[in-house]
Amino acid sequence: MPVHLYGVLDADAPFAPTKGLDGRVVRVFALGGRLALVSDLDEPKLAVTPRRLREHDAVLRDAVAAGRSVVPARLGRLYADDSALTSALEAYDSVLDVAMTLVRGRVEMSLLIAGSRSSPSSPLSEHASERGGGGPGREHLRRLRSEREGERNMLHGASDLAQVAACALSGIVVAERAVANPAPPVLVARAHLVARDHISRYLVTVKAVAAASGSAYRVAVRGPGAAYSFAAVQGG
Repeated sequence: MPVHLYGVLDADAPFAPTKGLDGRVVRVFALGGRLALVSDLDEPKLAVTPRRLREHDAVLRDAVAAGRSVVPARLGRLYADDSALTSALEAYDSVLDVAMTLVRGRVEMSLLIAGSRSSPSSPLSEHASERGGGGPGREHLRRLRSEREGERNMLHGASDLAQVAACALSGIVVAERAVANPAPPVLVARAHLVARDHISRYLVTVKAVAAASGSAYRVAVRGPGAAYSFAAVQGG
């Protein structure tokens, strides 16, 4: 029966996961000195949906919340059976060792920066645009240019704020990754690998950076979660 892999853990303590994809049972089976979290599926190809993404991630977040170190697998592929999964992971054993060493005792935290709802979208005032004249067509083009300039300014400011946060977090964060094309309304997102013992310091520091940034931006944190941005199961 096809097998879906959620992730791989150190086999250092018992772990009882909750339900997984489509409410299916999550099995735990041993792979040498590790544990694999899997579900059996009765479909030959795994259809990726937003709901299944949430369910996949929820299993890993449960493991993180239980204090386990997780090398996550990404949703989207199936293994023919347990034997095929075992063979695939064994072929990448040394890579998995490196990934496990990286995430052991660490979690991923996400720094999210969005524009404030009260932030102006345009650097031009109504009075300035009215002075230009030229009819409704030209006025529309001016507004479009103004909006694009405002968006660029907001993005540059968000990037600058992310750099300020990176400096403030330099003694806390193990590694940082820029998140490409974050979902609106987020302008800039950074993934941070953080030791579990430093989560509180991380949150306090981000809160201080947000307070010092004024009202132009909203700063939020997501996590702790599995370190997708820094380590992932390979194989197959």
